[in-house]
Amino acid sequence: MLIARWTAAVAALALAACAKTETPEQAQARMQAEADSVRPIVEAANANYSRWTVAKQSDSIAMLHTTDVTLMPPNNPAVTGRDGVKAMYDTAFAAGAMPLTLTMVSITANGPLAVERGAYRYTFTPTGASAPAMSGSGKYLAHWQKTGGQWLIAADIWNDDAPPP
Repeated sequence: MLIARWTAAVAALALAACAKTETPEQAQARMQAEADSVRPIVEAANANYSRWTVAKQSDSIAMLHTTDVTLMPPNNPAVTGRDGVKAMYDTAFAAGAMPLTLTMVSITANGPLAVERGAYRYTFTPTGASAPAMSGSGKYLAHWQKTGGQWLIAADIWNDDAPPP
């Protein structure tokens, strides 16, 4: 019995030693192919995100995120979980209309992880006279994760191009 285990262990090590490792060029080509395959998925999700901000559908926006997502909005505490995302957008939508346009600048992917770099533009029209109308633009980084066969936002951070008032 001991000899059989020893033989199996040696055989497994020999097979592992013979396995070809990925060259840097192969890794780059694989990652580019993965980025190319996830790009249209993320672009479609971004289009939905924009559409849902116009429609004030915080529940739909929340479902674009992992259950344990972390959002890092500027000048505010981090928001965690889908319920936190929904609550953040419910609060924003109660204050007024906030159409948002997202534009992907680049995406890098490696297996079940992708990082998107992008830009956004928004307008804000308050409900009543509670705040002034405004518009702006900025940039963001979003960490996407393939979970259960679906690409979802696992972390997101953004900031405006303009300095704080």
